[in-house]
Amino acid sequence: MRLLKLTIFLWLAAFAFHPRSTAQSQLKRHPALNQAVPKPAVAELCAEGERVPAGDAVSNPIPPVSFRAATEFPIGSTSYDLQTNSSMARRVSRTPDGQVMATWTIGLEQAPAFPDRGTGYNRFDGAGWGDQTTARLEASLRTGWPAHVVTASGKELIVCHDFSAINPYSLRRNGPDEPWIEADVPVTAGPGTVWPRIAVGGPDGETIHMIAITFPIANGGVEYEGVDGHILYYRSPDAGATWDVTDAIIPGLDSGFMGFMTADAYAIDARGETVAIAVFNGWADVNVYKSTDNGNSWETITAYDFPLERYEIDQGYTVEDLPPYDPAQPDSLAIFTNDDSGALLLDHDGMAHVWFGQMYLQDDDLTDGNWTFYPGTGGIAYWNESFGEDSIRTIVDVEDLNGNDTIDIASIDNIANYGLSLTSHPSVGIDTCGNIFLAYSSVMEGDAFIALEDNQHYRHVYLTSSTDGGETWAAPYDIINEDIVFEPDLVAFYEAVFPAIARDVGSNVDLIYQQDFRPGLAVQGDMDPFEINFINFVSIPTGYSCMVGAEETVSPEYFQMEVQPNPARSEAWVSFEPERNARYALSLHNLMGQKVADVDTDEAFGHNLQRIDLSGLPAGLYLVRLQAEDKAAVARLMVR
Repeated sequence: MRLLKLTIFLWLAAFAFHPRSTAQSQLKRHPALNQAVPKPAVAELCAEGERVPAGDAVSNPIPPVSFRAATEFPIGSTSYDLQTNSSMARRVSRTPDGQVMATWTIGLEQAPAFPDRGTGYNRFDGAGWGDQTTARLEASLRTGWPAHVVTASGKELIVCHDFSAINPYSLRRNGPDEPWIEADVPVTAGPGTVWPRIAVGGPDGETIHMIAITFPIANGGVEYEGVDGHILYYRSPDAGATWDVTDAIIPGLDSGFMGFMTADAYAIDARGETVAIAVFNGWADVNVYKSTDNGNSWETITAYDFPLERYEIDQGYTVEDLPPYDPAQPDSLAIFTNDDSGALLLDHDGMAHVWFGQMYLQDDDLTDGNWTFYPGTGGIAYWNESFGEDSIRTIVDVEDLNGNDTIDIASIDNIANYGLSLTSHPSVGIDTCGNIFLAYSSVMEGDAFIALEDNQHYRHVYLTSSTDGGETWAAPYDIINEDIVFEPDLVAFYEAVFPAIARDVGSNVDLIYQQDFRPGLAVQGDMDPFEINFINFVSIPTGYSCMVGAEETVSPEYFQMEVQPNPARSEAWVSFEPERNARYALSLHNLMGQKVADVDTDEAFGHNLQRIDLSGLPAGLYLVRLQAEDKAAVARLMVR
């Protein structure tokens, strides 16, 4: 008699094998959501800010790790809770040998100035994570906004910024046992540059491409070459040791295209000698600037054509300047666009893929130097070069948890003020087979996900994926669930935002996100009380078949592989049927991929039933790995 099928983590089936159509129609909204509010300030909090007495204690101390499930691992914390003004940087890197490095902006002391603010960093070395990070990497400098890459030779580079000196700042090392070398990135542009982003590419995998914007007027800067917040390009041929291109203006990404740029509203990616930059200013086209010669020359591709050309705030426009009225518009002067938060990926063929949160904006007061946005707007837009110019598709929206085709959020007062769409902060990765993975943060509808303190809806982090180059997308999977989070009883009270995926995906999607128990931010927006926010790492099996070298990863069903009992205590049995009675290897691993044991075959009852000795193993979740010829499958086993 066959063993009972494994029931734990059946999300894999939905995540991997239920594609959605190419475009999703948006859910209905309550009329009260069709209201606009002023766009919040997007510049980060400067060191001089005062709102609560310096040194005030923060709540939510980190509980002992022993109380946390093994599926999710806390790698650090921060009270400074703004990880980006708009788009997420590359915060997680994964190496071919299974190391994972994660970065975030950390600040724990003396809110709101946070003189200790800097680069939070932790590393999984193949066996385990380091102790939870409680201090920045920088020896003495206050920085923020780290972006991390690993070069082909294993060199690590972090680029952040020194907001007081108005300059990008780098930390680099040649290997995990080497010291960090701190240095300024050379900048000669008068206003200085801030909020950098980096990518690694080049013919030898050692070239660093960086973009940053000149210090904006609102932060005390000046206009540069006709643009307030001008994007400039930098290049290093040797992993950040020297820079052969600095302060370069990309053709087309200049004053002829826009008059201003907002913080973090851009992304960069590189693969080989192809490098691309995407721009997500809500008042301009969503453009991709692409080079196929390692950043020497550039072409411009428009993913979304904004209806107004080089718009300046308070300039004014009429309905005649806009496309024909769409019933989905919250106002006749509301303009469909992006929410400044987007992501960019170059696939293995060098084709550009773009995602962004959808938004409606409006400039209805032509005297205030500001604009309004509609926080009730939702949906992630997607585009790739095969679609042609100006041809985006909506691929996900807020999940309709009760199936009534309506987003059950009663009012914009119930939405925490991140200044973004209901679905935003996209972050993307790709595996060796070209399967694409998208993480994003989304508001949760319904009364079950409302925080009592502010009467606001929580946000969760979702994953979706595409196995056909972006034509279809799997049903989104909420990673904030009882099987994954380290506080299963508190799932309904999780605020999960700022997801960051490792760009290079293996058999698992590796990501971090920021989590606390109150919607909104302390640094800006709602200006909530400062509390501890956890930086959590999650590693989620993809469930996809993929050739990695000479080995293909297949689903457990391929071998009719089942584990019983599950959960188990002292022992478990795994049954399977390898092809052609092939030779096989069976092993037990922890969630980080570290081998715990080779399964003993001496007590086997035949060739397709093996006993797993669990005595002495700590409670938690483990992976049972079966390899037969050129195929491998993994099943999960919970040990009590």
